[in-house]
Amino acid sequence: MLCEYYQLSSSGWGTPFLLVPEATTVDANTLQALGRARAEDVVLSHASPMGVRFHYLKGLSGEAERERRVRDGKPGSPCTEKHLSFNTEFTEKPICTASIQYQRLKLDQLKNAQLPEREYQEQVALVLGRECLCTGLSNSAAIVYNTTLVKNQQAITICPGPNIAFFNREASLQEMCDHIYGRANILGDVNRPHMFINELNLYINYLREQLQLCTGDKMMKQLDAFRDNLAKGIAYYRNLHYTGIVSDERFSGMLDECEAHRKPPGTQPAPRCFDYPSYDPIP
Repeated sequence: MLCEYYQLSSSGWGTPFLLVPEATTVDANTLQALGRARAEDVVLSHASPMGVRFHYLKGLSGEAERERRVRDGKPGSPCTEKHLSFNTEFTEKPICTASIQYQRLKLDQLKNAQLPEREYQEQVALVLGRECLCTGLSNSAAIVYNTTLVKNQQAITICPGPNIAFFNREASLQEMCDHIYGRANILGDVNRPHMFINELNLYINYLREQLQLCTGDKMMKQLDAFRDNLAKGIAYYRNLHYTGIVSDERFSGMLDECEAHRKPPGTQPAPRCFDYPSYDPIP
C-alpha cells in the first residue's frame, strides 16, 4: 500500500529486528525482556538527557540503577563519555542533564524556587528521570562480546518502538523476512491492529496525557487544534477504507474505537466529539 498508493520508493522495519540476533546485537537477558514486553511495558519516556521523548522498555537494569541512586540520595550518573553534554544552564562548559553534577545543581535550584508542591514534584520527577544513554544503549552489545565499554558501568537501556509488544520470541533472520513478506506468521494468535490504527492510538494517548497536564487557555487552544487534526485524520482514514485502499475488514471498527476516546475524567473544559465531515484521500 505504501509503495503502490503513496508511491514510496521503499519501506522498512526496525523494532522487530531487535529479536533477531543475526541482525542486531542484544544480550540474552534483554532479548528475553523484549520477548515478554507488552504494550504497558513500553512507555513514551522522559529518560533522554536531550529532552527528546522516545519509547523505552521499562524494567531493565538501567532503570533499576537510576532508581537505586535516587534511593541512596545520590541521583545522576557518572558522566564518563560526555556524548550528550550540551546543557549550559549552570555551567559555562556543557554538561549532561543525566549527570550527577547537573542533577545536584538542578535539584538545589528547585528547592529554592518556592514552587507549588505539585509543580515542584513534577519538576523533580523530570530531573530524576533522566538516564545515561551513552553507556546504557551500548552495554547490551558489550555483554554479548564479553567486554566492558565503561569501567564499572554495565546497566542496560533499550528503546524499542511500541510495535515490540506484538512480537514475543527470538526469531532468525529468515523467519523475520518470511513474516515481513507474508510467507509465514510468527505472531501466532496475536491480534495486531493495522499500522495506521497503532499510530493513531499513539497520538490519542499523547493527547490524553497532555490534557491531564493542561495548565491554561493557551495550552488548551493548542490541544483543541491537535484534536481537530486527529478528527480530520480519522475522516481521511475512513475514506481510505471506503475506497478500498485499506482493505482490512476490521479497520472501520478500529476507527470507531479510536473515535470514541474522550478526555480523561476531571479535565476542563468538557470534551467535544470527533464530529467532522469526510475528507477525500490523497489522489
